[in-house]
Amino acid sequence: MVTFYGPDGDTVENPDEEFIKDLIFNKDEDFWQDGSGDSSLEVEGCDESLLFFYDEPYGFFIMRHPDYLVPYDEDGSTETVEHDVGGEPMVVPQCAYVNRETAYKIITEYVKNKKFSDCVKWIDLYDIDFENDF
Repeated sequence: MVTFYGPDGDTVENPDEEFIKDLIFNKDEDFWQDGSGDSSLEVEGCDESLLFFYDEPYGFFIMRHPDYLVPYDEDGSTETVEHDVGGEPMVVPQCAYVNRETAYKIITEYVKNKKFSDCVKWIDLYDIDFENDF
């Protein structure tokens, strides 16, 4: 079983591919700022879940939880973006964001195959040298 937890508190069990496409390619920043400010996917039988949200113009921030592994673009900026999660500011570096197409690949690989995509380099968020005052 796959469970999607939306930022507005809605839960969708076994979301189909069209749901995921709509979520990634059609939902704007307002959707991702609603409620808790983040969403997650859990796949039965996986030890890790995916937490994610979207910020314009940076793209999707995706984190493997509980290990804090994020996609990492070593050529990307370490300037930070602040996004409220659960009413608290979360500060993350821009180099940990991915575009919609890459987010779709990561999420569908996780949902379909219970694996984490190798289309990105995964690194511990706190191994990235960025300013985090929170």
